[in-house]
Amino acid sequence: VSSRIIQPAQIIFYDNDRGIHLYRRGSRGFDRLWSKSLNIIKENVELNNAKNISKSDLEGLTATFSSRLVYNFEPSMPLMFMTGTSVFEDITFEGAVFLWDEELVYVIFVGEENFLLPLGRTEDLQRVLLPVLDNPHKLLPPAIELALPRDEDNKDGVKNEAGEGDEKEADDIGIAPGDGGDIKDSNEQQLSWEIETRGEIFVPEGEIRVAEVRLKEEKIDREQLVRAFFIDLSLARLIEERDGALYYTDGEKGLRIYPSGLVEFSFPRLDRNLGNISYSLVLQKGAESLSLYGGWPSGAYLEEAENRGRGRGYRLLWGTNHKGLAFEGEQIGCEMEINNQGVLFYRRNIYLAEEDIPGEMPFRPYEEALYQVISLNEQYFKENTPVLLALEPVYYIPPAEKVEKAIPAWSVHFQGMEKKYLHWVTLDPL
Repeated sequence: VSSRIIQPAQIIFYDNDRGIHLYRRGSRGFDRLWSKSLNIIKENVELNNAKNISKSDLEGLTATFSSRLVYNFEPSMPLMFMTGTSVFEDITFEGAVFLWDEELVYVIFVGEENFLLPLGRTEDLQRVLLPVLDNPHKLLPPAIELALPRDEDNKDGVKNEAGEGDEKEADDIGIAPGDGGDIKDSNEQQLSWEIETRGEIFVPEGEIRVAEVRLKEEKIDREQLVRAFFIDLSLARLIEERDGALYYTDGEKGLRIYPSGLVEFSFPRLDRNLGNISYSLVLQKGAESLSLYGGWPSGAYLEEAENRGRGRGYRLLWGTNHKGLAFEGEQIGCEMEINNQGVLFYRRNIYLAEEDIPGEMPFRPYEEALYQVISLNEQYFKENTPVLLALEPVYYIPPAEKVEKAIPAWSVHFQGMEKKYLHWVTLDPL
């Protein structure tokens, strides 16, 4: 059960000869790697053999080995969830690094403290840990020199990457291959930028071909949902609101179910009785609440866990994805606030992928997406150094009364700005 509550945000294989291969939640090969490594740890780890190592020792070890498999956790993972023992109940970690030499396989749990543990013989475990090397990525350097030249055929400064074979598909979805979106031609426009990067940002080496996805609303048994929040239905009053929403209340807590399928619940009184609750217990109760209040969505994972401070519990956000690309947008997923008294806020707005819409096209190169965001906010970046915090391909769900599809998009996050979403082919802001 704990492996469903928190999954790695990324699994990354590094090899001196075979390069970098990255696997996101929901992508091909991810589930196998996660379940196999979890089983290896639970079956082989002996915590009394744990050795505390410093950050410099950790860096030295990873540089020594020619191959390593890295699991990045965001939010952090309680050690007890991965080892199956409560010996280190209060310890969490942000990463697990598998290393192997000719004789032994090791794992390092990376967090405020780093623990090195031997797992077993290489000949027994290496084959299980090795991924299928079919997802090559590269790590962006600390500084990127972004310069997109203009020419007479392409005055927007954005290279046309769509091939002739894409032209018909582009016409089918109402766009032109290589369309530069909203990038404007101006003699004063700056064409060269130096971008700083923060943390590890990976981008695909090859082409990503995707299509828009037709969505369907999550089907929840309304009566069962209401009974989960109000044990005694005779105490709950039903109000039909003008916008078509159904509102249930007993005077202390309220549940609103919208025609779109959006569910909102609040129990403000629980926020007055403050008390401490452990992170691992919050995660367990949060997972139980997600299952109780509408059921566990297919492919759901914990995306965020924020400590609200002063004994007020945590805010949890659960997300879903399609073929390894996360669904993102306003109020998408399942958000809850939970403390030692229970769930005081719950919002659920989950969409399921029904089918790909004809019109598969490749993502425009990431350099063009970065250039587009900068050019659309040029004055800001003339006054502030561009610092890139995150960059990844996603599915964007636009706000609408009736949502019908998710659109592939570059998600670009610069320091000092909200995330920007750009159409995967036109680079138009979404």
